[in-house]
Amino acid sequence: MLLSACSDDNTVFNEPSPIRAYETDAEILAQFVDVDNATGAFFINPDKKITASDYVVNRSREELMMVNSVNRDKFTRDMEDVNGVLRTVKQSGISTAIIYSTYFSDKLIEGSTNGTFEIERLAPQSKGGSTLAQMVVTSEGSDARQFYAPLYMTMNLSANSASKFYLYQISLGDTTNPDAGILIVAGLNTPQPCHSYTITNNGNSDWLSVKGMNLVGDGTLSVSFSQ
Repeated sequence: MLLSACSDDNTVFNEPSPIRAYETDAEILAQFVDVDNATGAFFINPDKKITASDYVVNRSREELMMVNSVNRDKFTRDMEDVNGVLRTVKQSGISTAIIYSTYFSDKLIEGSTNGTFEIERLAPQSKGGSTLAQMVVTSEGSDARQFYAPLYMTMNLSANSASKFYLYQISLGDTTNPDAGILIVAGLNTPQPCHSYTITNNGNSDWLSVKGMNLVGDGTLSVSFSQ
């Protein structure tokens, strides 16, 4: 018996489509990140208008729909790492305020109202006057800085994150209570990383200490206080 093998020379083998670079898709996703005022969590808002033309022909949303599911899942996991810490902070009630940085703007949501420190957003960014204290928070944290603080002072924040998302804790206080005011700074790496705020010092001491801690992400947070 003779056995013969047949082959179809017209067979076409389709190669799987390559997954687009994560950085490309993450940049698109980042533009749609918003903050839920009720829960204090980041989320992807597909209805967000990125450009003025999106009100007529929504090209930005079309780009969002083209994001690879693998990259979207990774981006969402990174976002949920930050949201998990934010949920813990919100439930604990320890924060004076949470500062959120999205792709195009920043938002401040007040937390506990112990009256020691009050914080308000400044727009536009302000360099303030003479520098009172400055520090850079890294993954190793930062050493405490002590300085003389007036009733009102300007705080400037500048994040430089190697990760897409980041979260830092800034503690303000004195020798008796170094955590009298706790500020949470959370966000994603954006083209506008610098933001300014006014802090009112209602405490009993004019001498304050400030220290920082990196809780999520890989990068640095520059913090400065000026009069």
